[in-house]
Amino acid sequence: RILLARDPSKLVLYQAQCRCTSVEAKRQREDGLRRQQANLPHPKSPKSFDTFNNREGAEEALLHVQDFTEGIGAKTLLLVGKPGTGKSHLLEAAGRAFLDTGHTVRYEMASEFLDRLRSTFNAERREDIAEVVDWYQRQYVVLLDDLGMAQGTDWAVERLTAFLDERLRMGWHTIIATNLVEGEMEQRLGARLASRLYQATSEEVQ
Repeated sequence: RILLARDPSKLVLYQAQCRCTSVEAKRQREDGLRRQQANLPHPKSPKSFDTFNNREGAEEALLHVQDFTEGIGAKTLLLVGKPGTGKSHLLEAAGRAFLDTGHTVRYEMASEFLDRLRSTFNAERREDIAEVVDWYQRQYVVLLDDLGMAQGTDWAVERLTAFLDERLRMGWHTIIATNLVEGEMEQRLGARLASRLYQATSEEVQ
C-alpha cells in the first residue's frame, strides 16, 4: 500500500518480498509450461521407474534407460520389443526423470510427429517446417514412440532420417521405441536409417 512509503525500511522489505514472490511465480509458470510441452502420456497416473513391471527379460533395458537419464552411456537409445513389453512405460519414465532435473522433454508418437510436419503444408496453419523441426531439435531429450508402426512414404523416410541423423550427429539425447527388428525396419524405413539406429545402443525389451 502507499502508506508503506512513509517508512523506508518497510518499503524495502515490501519490495524484496514482491521480487521474491514474482521470481517464484515465474519459475512455477515456466516449470508448468515445460511439463505441459513435454506431452507425456498418463498425466493422471504417471509412469515411473518405480512402477515398471521389471519382469524377466526387461531388467537390462530398465538399467540402460536409468543409466541414460543419468548421463551414462550413449546419447541415443533404441528400445526394441513386441507390443506390451513396457517400451512406452520406459519412455515416459525417462521423460519424467529428465523433467524432474529441469530439462526440456518432448514425447511423440512417430506417426504424430510426421503428421505435425505434414501440417506445415497447410496454408491455414502458417507454420514453417524448418521452424517446427528446429523447435523439436532444441528439446534436451526427444522420446519417439512406435517408430515404423506404419509404412513410411519416401517423404516421411527422408524427413525422419534427416531429423534423427542430426540428433545422432550432434549427440543429443534421444530414445526411440519400435516393434521392428533391424531387417523389418530396413523394409519400412530404408537401410540407411535402420543402420544408423542399430549402430546406436539398442536394447531388446522382452
